[in-house]
Amino acid sequence: MTILLIFSLCLMTVLPLSNIDNDKDVIVENNDSISIVSLVAVGDNLIHNSVLKSGRINDSTYNFDRLFDVMRDDFQEADIAIINQETILGGDFRPYDGYPNFNSPNELGDAIVKSGFDVVLQASNHTLDVGTQGVLNCIEYWKKQDDITYLGINDSQEERETIRVIERNGIRIALLNYTYGLNGRILPKDKPYLVNLIDTTMIKSDLEKAEILADFTIVFPHWGVEYVYKPNKEQTSLAKMMVRYGADLIIGTHPHVLQPIEWIETSNGNKALCYYSLGNYTSGQKATPRVLGGMAKIELKRINDSVFINNAGVIPLITHYEWVNGTSLHQTYKLSEYTERLEKRHSLNYYDSTFSVKTLNDLSEQIVKEWIVD
Repeated sequence: MTILLIFSLCLMTVLPLSNIDNDKDVIVENNDSISIVSLVAVGDNLIHNSVLKSGRINDSTYNFDRLFDVMRDDFQEADIAIINQETILGGDFRPYDGYPNFNSPNELGDAIVKSGFDVVLQASNHTLDVGTQGVLNCIEYWKKQDDITYLGINDSQEERETIRVIERNGIRIALLNYTYGLNGRILPKDKPYLVNLIDTTMIKSDLEKAEILADFTIVFPHWGVEYVYKPNKEQTSLAKMMVRYGADLIIGTHPHVLQPIEWIETSNGNKALCYYSLGNYTSGQKATPRVLGGMAKIELKRINDSVFINNAGVIPLITHYEWVNGTSLHQTYKLSEYTERLEKRHSLNYYDSTFSVKTLNDLSEQIVKEWIVD
C-alpha cells in the first residue's frame, strides 16, 4: 500500500517538520473524493488486584466505568478507538485475580464498550493465564458485543485465518494483533489457532491477505522488554519486516512504559509509522515511569485511491490512584490536565520519592518529545 503524507502549512502548525513525510506531495483537485478517519489508541489495560478491588461493588458485582470516565469523550469522539486489554475476561469459573495469573470480570468489558472503544486487543503474554476455557469465555463475551472488533484470539482455524477489516468513512482498515509469547504456556495441541503468536511466516501471510482486502493495515504487536524505554533488536527487526510486507502503521504494547515513535522505510519503498510502546493505560504498578502512558492520535486521509497518515502524535497520560476508605480508586488523565491537587493525592507518593508531574513531563519529552500533541 502506498503511504503518502500531505506537506502543507496547515500540517506544519500541528506537527514539527521532522514528523512530516514530505517525500511525496498530493495535489488536491476540486473534484477529488476526500474522506478522513480519526483514530486513537491507548496501551496496556492491566488489571492488578488494586484495580480489580477498585471496581468491586459486592462479592459478585463490579463496575469499572471510573477507569474511563475522564477520557471517555476522546474515545467516543474518535472514529476508531483502540485499547490493549492486557488481561483476559476469563469468566467466573476461576476466581478473579490481578496477579500473577490475571482473570478479569466481564464488567470490565462492559465499561470498555460503554466508553466508546471499537477495537480490543487480546493477544498478550497473559492471554492463557486461566487456560483454554478462559480464552473461549472471553471470545464468547466479545462476540455478544455488536460494536466491538476483538483481535488476537480465535475459537476456530477459520477465525484465525480471517483478517479483521473495519470500514469508516469509506476507508477499509485491516487490523492484526500478535503476542511474543504466553509466559511459558503452550497452546493446546487441538487448538493451535487459539492465540495469535508472533510468527514471521504467518504475519507475512496475513499482511498479504490484508493488502487485498483493505486500503490500510495496522499491526498491533505485543513485544519488547518490560520497563525498557528503547525498542530492542527483535522489535526493530520485526517492525521492518512488517513494513516490508505491507504494514502501514504499527502500534506496540507490553513494555509498560513509553517507547519512541518513528517512521520506518524499507528498501522496497514501503514506509510506515511505528509507535513501539504506548505504556500502561491502567495498572496498579508502583513506579513513576509505569504510570506514564500515551494515547496515539492519528488521522488517516483518503484522496481518491490513496490512503495515508495525514497527521499523527501522542498525548501523554497518567494513571492516577489514591486510597479512599481502604480502596485504591483508579482513573486516567491527560498529563497536561493533571492538577497539583491530584498530584499530592496520588498514592505513588508513598512508594516512589521520584514521583512528580515534572518527572513525568521530563520523561515524556525524553522519549517522544517531537510527537507530543494536545
